[in-house]
Amino acid sequence: MSISKKLALYTTLFLVLSVVIFARTTSAQNRSDTHDIYNALTGVDIKIDGKMSDWDGVFDTVVGIKGKPFIDLPAGDGGKKSFEGHDGGTWDGKEDHRVGIMMVWQPDAFYIGLIVTDENHDGPPNAGAAWNGDSLQMALEMTGKRKAGIPMLLYNMGASEGKLFISNEAPGKNGLTENDVMIVRDEAAKKTYYEIKLSAEEILKKGKFEKGLEFGMGICVNDSDPPKAKGQKGWSGWYCHAVVHGKNSEKTGLVHLTDEKLPVDRIGKLTTTWSAIRQ
Repeated sequence: MSISKKLALYTTLFLVLSVVIFARTTSAQNRSDTHDIYNALTGVDIKIDGKMSDWDGVFDTVVGIKGKPFIDLPAGDGGKKSFEGHDGGTWDGKEDHRVGIMMVWQPDAFYIGLIVTDENHDGPPNAGAAWNGDSLQMALEMTGKRKAGIPMLLYNMGASEGKLFISNEAPGKNGLTENDVMIVRDEAAKKTYYEIKLSAEEILKKGKFEKGLEFGMGICVNDSDPPKAKGQKGWSGWYCHAVVHGKNSEKTGLVHLTDEKLPVDRIGKLTTTWSAIRQ
């Protein structure tokens, strides 16, 4: 092989290696160093009714690697800020917008519970724009590989003046219905409660949920503060960039289904931390 051909080959190999290293570095930068994996409990009975007492004990049991619950997580790529402004939106602190996240599973269904602290509630105008206001956008990357370009399941939902809006943007099977979603606003407490049921039939290709199953997830709770900041003006959640600034399967967090159950001493227990978030 001539020197020129060897040089061309080495140059090509160098470029390929550089791209691989860059992709891995970028992916690592997108990951939370404390809350990248959610180890979901089982054996918790959840009713989709907006009453968060079903979740007592879960918030304080499932924590990141440094012992902190899944709340005030980075809202963007890298950094530590738990709120990311958009289109001129600003954040005035935890009373302005804050999201606590819980997830559990049974063989037939996977459940998500969110407690959103929000001083003003301004829901989306309709199902077609279920992202444009105080609302939830969810993305699920069901292979668990969390690589770029993998098709995701996409669901958007919000509530406005007592009416529930659900947009099954890219559902698994038939999509979510009002039986699968409950959004309740407590205006006195300045809290919005989300409960979502994702059935095995809806999001799995076959079978039921079982220990060891892993999949990617992005949870983006949008914030609207009218009159000056009406619409999608920012967000909090867990791996929000899975669904904003494009649909990015490589920017999901990892859900891992465990066989762990709530410790007996935490069942139905209203801890100080949980009480402060829930009420």
